[in-house]
Amino acid sequence: MKACEIRSAVDTPTGTRMNRETGFTLLEVMVALVVLSMIVTTAFGALRMGERSWEAGLARTSETETLRAVAGVLQRQFNQALPLTWTENAETTIAFSGTREQVRFIAPAPQHHGSTGLFEYTLVLEPLADSAQLVLYYLLHDPDSTGLQSGGSDRQRVLLVEELKTARFSYYGSPVADDPPRWHSQWNSDAETFPQLVRVRLDTNEGQRPWPELVLALHTGLKK
Repeated sequence: MKACEIRSAVDTPTGTRMNRETGFTLLEVMVALVVLSMIVTTAFGALRMGERSWEAGLARTSETETLRAVAGVLQRQFNQALPLTWTENAETTIAFSGTREQVRFIAPAPQHHGSTGLFEYTLVLEPLADSAQLVLYYLLHDPDSTGLQSGGSDRQRVLLVEELKTARFSYYGSPVADDPPRWHSQWNSDAETFPQLVRVRLDTNEGQRPWPELVLALHTGLKK
């Protein structure tokens, strides 16, 4: 009798319900999958956002380093510009000339060149099909020349800035020695003095990070 009672207790509906509660229903599995998918999607989105932030940070760092490098190269060369002059047929010219899109001067060899002597530099805006680029040329100076050379096949080229819209140069000083200094859009080689400052304004294309204005000091403020 007791054994029958025990079997009867095990086979009751309550025992069956306890067995069912130990597993998962289809609805519970579907809810768990939905929650899991939401977690994975959120985590993936956060990962992509972090990746984009990282890439943007690297791009800004690269742009900043490029700016520093370009500014350093230009400032170093302009600081070393030499106040050389030539006299021919009672006419004296200075070793400097500048327009709105080109600057020419004489300075020692570039730091990376590994040689000595004087070089003629040309900082110029070169137009392209849909943009422009800022380029620095340098050529070994001929001591027998009586002026800045027009160029040559052996001059070296350094690309400084790409994808520009325009570049404008201006010059601060007194082309005529007794005049007060001011900014000029051009500085001719027949000026009586060298400029004190050269200002470089670079305009980038739409959607690109703008370049700050560069003001480069020269230590050539001497009369002819």
